[in-house]
Amino acid sequence: MENINHIKAYILGLLVGSGKIDENTFVIDLPFKKWGMEPKRMNIIATDILTKICQYFNTSYSFNVTYEIGNGKWLIMPLDNSDISSLKNDLQYLGLPIGGFLLSSADLTTAKLKLTGINTASFLSGIFDTRASLTLSHRRFTDDAPVVSVEIPGSTRNFNFVVQLCAWLTDLGSTTDQILYNHPNQHSASDPDYKGWKKGFKIRFLVRSFLTQYSFALQAKSIDVTKIEKHQKKEEQIPCILRKLRTPSPVSVHTDQNSDELPIEVRNKLFFHYHHFCAVLGCRHAPVEEIEKLVKNKNRYINFFPRLSKGTKKELLKKLEEIKAEYFPELEISTHKAKVSRLIEHEDFKSFTGIDQGIAYLFAETLNGKRHIGSMDGIINTHTTAILTLKTIGNTFDSPLLVINPVNDRAFICSSVSNSLNQQLIKTKIKVDNLTVNLK
Repeated sequence: MENINHIKAYILGLLVGSGKIDENTFVIDLPFKKWGMEPKRMNIIATDILTKICQYFNTSYSFNVTYEIGNGKWLIMPLDNSDISSLKNDLQYLGLPIGGFLLSSADLTTAKLKLTGINTASFLSGIFDTRASLTLSHRRFTDDAPVVSVEIPGSTRNFNFVVQLCAWLTDLGSTTDQILYNHPNQHSASDPDYKGWKKGFKIRFLVRSFLTQYSFALQAKSIDVTKIEKHQKKEEQIPCILRKLRTPSPVSVHTDQNSDELPIEVRNKLFFHYHHFCAVLGCRHAPVEEIEKLVKNKNRYINFFPRLSKGTKKELLKKLEEIKAEYFPELEISTHKAKVSRLIEHEDFKSFTGIDQGIAYLFAETLNGKRHIGSMDGIINTHTTAILTLKTIGNTFDSPLLVINPVNDRAFICSSVSNSLNQQLIKTKIKVDNLTVNLK
């Protein structure tokens, strides 16, 4: 059981990355979707499974596996009546789960202690083969910064695994470019009502940093990662612990901040930066001093109202009325009129975030969902004299602002972190414990 060689380590990595064990059988779901359905890649992947992976299982655990293709998935499973007890024993030896979807409860503490050298590299290759995405749309702002994105489903709720994996890779010498956590403060920082925030976890590396330390065992991924590496012109970031963080945008307090879909360690807590998650969750590579500065200045980064929420007049008027009823029942909703130019130029609105994007949404001829198509500045400059309807809580602009285009009934809500209503709520509804920012 304790004789885990590099071949076994790779198999165990595959299982951790995308395996589900049910008593005496298992399925490894290779989530290749469109990437794995391209005909040339399909042939290479099939060859890898039929030769390399089948051989690995046969020589290491004395049973054979087969595979199926369907709905964008490649499923690897043992033949009927295979004895997988030795494989489960090896998982247990590494402190890994032996039932259910392994990623949901996997803890890497013991595996990190017991795996060394080529066994570590092979175990991680198994995880990369199942979880790393090479889609060209993964990039840091430009095509010059192609990214390998290790993607963990949000449904696992396993924040600790994500931090453990990233820290392990950092210990081995790689530089993480960015992490996205499955949390509304990351995937919906400006709109507190957006329900599509459950987009999963992503640990991203610039391709060259990844290739310096790691590799894929599957030939199709090895070929593609080498191709996209040629596009990289951007330099790596410095190590996480040495980073100086840019001033982040404020985060809106999301309606799902206290969702049961968030584990207790991040539920009902606010996070200002992805490194804030790392620090709170105990990663020793987190730039703690930088996070301390953000938490100390929390009043600049918390917004109890939408930073920018787009929709119809009816939807957002209802939202404004809900804000009024919950927080300020003694005040009335007031109506104002203003030209676009005033919203852009007047001092009253300088501290409101999202006004430019909101106005572009109000007047864009075509939209992609709720995003304007075309030049934002061009759309605004064409409509500077248009009259908009504004609604506020109370008589002044010291509140969330509902902006309506009366011509097409599009609307948006935006707000200012510095307004007195918001600052009052920060004072009464936020409690700080070291680096943790809790909602009361």
